[in-house]
This record gives sequence, C-alpha cells and structure tokens, in this order.
Amino acid sequence: MVSLDPTSLDLEPIMAREVIESVFVDHLAETAIRAAGLISHRWALAVPERPTEPIKFETARQARVWLDTKTGVLLDCADHAQAMGEHLTVCRIAESLEAHLRGGGDFQTRVRLLRSGVRSARCAADTVWEARLRNLLGLVLAESGELQAANTELVAALDLAETDGDDRGRASSLRCRGIVAQRDRRDEDALALFDRARSYMGSWAGRKETAALDLSTGRSLVNLGRFDHALEALDGAMGVLSDPDGAGGVDEVEVAAVRSERGRALIAKRRTDEARVELELALEGFAAHEKITRMARVRELLAGLGQLVGETDWRRHLVEAARLHEEAGDDGAAERARRHL
Repeated sequence: MVSLDPTSLDLEPIMAREVIESVFVDHLAETAIRAAGLISHRWALAVPERPTEPIKFETARQARVWLDTKTGVLLDCADHAQAMGEHLTVCRIAESLEAHLRGGGDFQTRVRLLRSGVRSARCAADTVWEARLRNLLGLVLAESGELQAANTELVAALDLAETDGDDRGRASSLRCRGIVAQRDRRDEDALALFDRARSYMGSWAGRKETAALDLSTGRSLVNLGRFDHALEALDGAMGVLSDPDGAGGVDEVEVAAVRSERGRALIAKRRTDEARVELELALEGFAAHEKITRMARVRELLAGLGQLVGETDWRRHLVEAARLHEEAGDDGAAERARRHL
C-alpha cells in the first residue's frame, strides 16, 4: 500500500492532502490495470507504467476478488481524478473496471463509467482513448437494447480511427459495429463488417484477436442457419482460445462463449448429446466468472434443448434465466423468458 507522510513535505496542508489523494488514485488505477489484464485477454490498450507492481496477483481469481471489493472505491477514484483534471487516469480506470464488470449486467454503472471516460478523453484531446471508450460504450448500450445510441457511439469511434489512420482502431470499431448488427438481427451486415475488420488486422493482431473475430463470425453464421460453416469458424476459435497464453492462462469466458455458440449449432443439427455437453460447460465457465447475463442466455438454450428432447423439467431453466436477467437489471429479457413458461 502506498503511504505518504504529509509532515515530511514542505507543502501547505491542503496541498499535501491533494498529493496524497493523487498518489492513492494513481496507485489504485495501476492495480486495476494489472487485475483487468490478468482476467481479460482482449486487445489491451492501457499498460502499467511503473516497473514495480503496487499489488501482486498470483491468480485471476485473486484479481477478480480485488476488483469486486474495490469497485466502489475505483468509481470514486475516477470521479476524483476527473475533478482534478487527471483525465488519462480516468480513461485507464474506466477501461479496466468495465472489463471486470462486463457480462454482469449493471448497465447504468457501466454506461456512467464509460461516458465519464469519453469526457476525459475529449478533455485530454486523446482520440485513441476516445475511440476505444466509445467502442466499449457502444457495446454496453447494445447489450442493454439501445441499438441506435450504440451505433451513434461506434460510428463516432470509427470516424476518429479513420482520421487518425489507426488500423487497430478501425478493426475494433468495425467488429463492434458487427456485434451491434447481430443484436439487430442484421447478420449479413454483421459478416460484412467482420470481413472489413479482418482486413485491418495486421501484424499487431495476435492469434487471440483473430480467434475473437472468428467467434463473432461463427455467431452470425449460426444465426443465418449456416451451421457447418459456423462450426468450422468456432472450432478454429476454440483451438486458439483454449491454449494457455504466455503466462499460462486461458481466457475461460471466451472459451465459454465459443461453447455456447457451438451448443446452438449442435442443437440445430440435432446432435443433442454433444449440445448438452457444450452448454453445460459454457454455463460452468460463465458461472465461475459471474457473467450473469451470459449464464441466463445459456439457461434459455438449455430450456430449448430440454423441450426438444422431451425433458419434463425443461421449464426450470427458464425460471432460472428470468431470475438471472432480473439480477442483471434486464427486466425486458426476464419478461421474455417468462413468456415461454
């Protein structure tokens, strides 16, 4: 823990307090970046700036527990940093904390956090950060059903990337726009956007980034009924995402997402035993990381599978799905699940 004795500084008391607060906020921001980096294998923008670690995490579970207990403090730190004009600190906290909160509902907190990050990026005139945070904001808005607002953010992010000539930013924005098109049931448009994103993925893109795009592509192929092609894309993604990274870790959430989509395709192909295995493993993976919204969706798939094969208790999955949607704050999805009971 960072400590700083005001009496050792030749400063006025109020200035000493501001220095202490700044150091404390920066300390937590640096730790949040490390924690988020350990539990998320996505395209990382923020990297720790200090050669020594404020807090060391031995496992991803430790990192998640730390972020759980410090979520409220980090939100306060972001507000404080913005008030003090430390805008890049706000951006770093917003990206790291949102990565932790993703998939657990609580849309209002995530939207507020990311909008704060966008404001700070604009104040800092940092277009790369602004584009990155607008992409994340667009995805959260899409997840909560606000598709028009989501597209507004993603178009703005793509415009920023185009102005900067930033291929990484272009690829990220195009993939996010494809995900929103999926939610709007425009899967042919989504596939075209994923293809455009792939064309910008140069040497900076690693195997994991390509696999994540394959996962998104596979999801749209399932939606379009192209199940064999979908399984090819998803199998390729699984082969990469299930491999340990350089630190010996596996992105268990993304693996669970692949299993969920494979389950959907296998249900459609009437390979029900295989589908059940994939969906139960997906549910287990999402539950281990408390991804409530995704757990609810897998429960809905298990209900459909149970109904298909004649299970007598298939409705229990819908009851649980509705409960999980409510816990995530998505009353519309909860009501949709109940309509099928």
